[in-house]
Parts: sequence; structure tokens; C-alpha cells
Amino acid sequence: MEALQTLHSEMGRLLLAFALGTLIGLEREISDKPAGLRTNVLICLGSALFTMLSKAWPGAGGVSDAHIAAQIVTGIGFLGAGAILREGEHVVGLTTAATIWVVAAIGMAVGLGHFALAGVATAATLIVQVLLARMDELIDRMRRRYVFRVVSSPDDGAIHAIERILRSNGVVVMHQKVMKRGKLYHSEWDTTGPTDRQAAVAHQLLQSDRVMEVTY
Repeated sequence: MEALQTLHSEMGRLLLAFALGTLIGLEREISDKPAGLRTNVLICLGSALFTMLSKAWPGAGGVSDAHIAAQIVTGIGFLGAGAILREGEHVVGLTTAATIWVVAAIGMAVGLGHFALAGVATAATLIVQVLLARMDELIDRMRRRYVFRVVSSPDDGAIHAIERILRSNGVVVMHQKVMKRGKLYHSEWDTTGPTDRQAAVAHQLLQSDRVMEVTY
């Protein structure tokens, strides 16, 4: 009878790990992220199962529990690192890697029987992924980073005019580079500022008699 109750308890934990992994995985799948539904469910299930097995291992309650938990964290670290990629000047996949890490922790919490803690962590993760993502997009629109590449007439007045247009629109110049090729100046302006201001800068640059070409 006791063995049957234990079996039911273990099956319940796996089902809960499956459900919590599904909730986070669905959000990731809807957002079209690399680690989607199946990945998050399997991570949560696997972490819960390894944690449950560590309690049933010979010498349970001793150092073996901590060793298995540590190996879960290490393994998830390698899995998360594989999700991080560099695309040009940007690094992508950091949020995906962090989600994988948290889902593993949720699975471990379920495996140890901390169901309320796992539920709260799942809810917090969904809040971060859904609500804070919208806030992140708003901030990104306010502080978008652009690189303006401008071809202009070969005089210092043209460079000063470009700089005035950038600063008059509230765009911050983080870095600039000016080169002379043939009879023209080729300048690059690494900037940050609201998206609408950046568009206004591009329009004003094209209206300038000293500017021949603008890309951003």
C-alpha cells in the first residue's frame, strides 16, 4: 500500500512538471522562440525526474543528492549556452537560455515536492516573458540604436551640418568615424534615440545639399 502511494505521488510530480513546462513552453512556442513547447516540457520533466531519482539513490539524504542537483545545473548550462548566438553586432538567445535555466529549476522544485514554489516561479516566469517583454519593446523603441552611413561633400562644414542635424533631433552620438574617398567624405555615426527621431534625422539629412547618400 505504501509503495502504491509512493508511485502515485511520483506520477503526480511528473504530471505537474509536465503541466508547468507546458505553460512556459506554449508561451515560447507562440513567441516563435528556438526553445519551444517540447524543449521546455522535456527540460522540466527531466529535471524533476533526476531530482526524484536522487532521493531514491543509495545514500539518500547524503552528498549524492547535491551531486545530482549540481549536474543538472551544469548540464542545463551547456544546453543554454547552445541557444546563445551572435548575429552581426547583436547577441541573441540570452532570454531563451535564461528560460531554460529557470524551467530546469522549476522541475527540480517539483521533484523535491516544493509545489507552491514551483507554481509561483512558473507564474513569475510567464509575467516576465509576456508583460515585461512588452515593456522591453517600448523601451527599445525609445532608445533604438542605429548606424547612419553618410556620403557628403568633402568639407568640414558638411560634417558639422550632419552633427547638428543629429543633435537637434535629440539623437545621441555614441561614436563617429569620417573617411575621405576620392572627392567625397564617407562618415559613420553610431547613434541611439527614439525611432521617430531617427527617421526625422534620415529625412533631414537627405534634404541637405551637402549630403549625397544616407543609409541606416
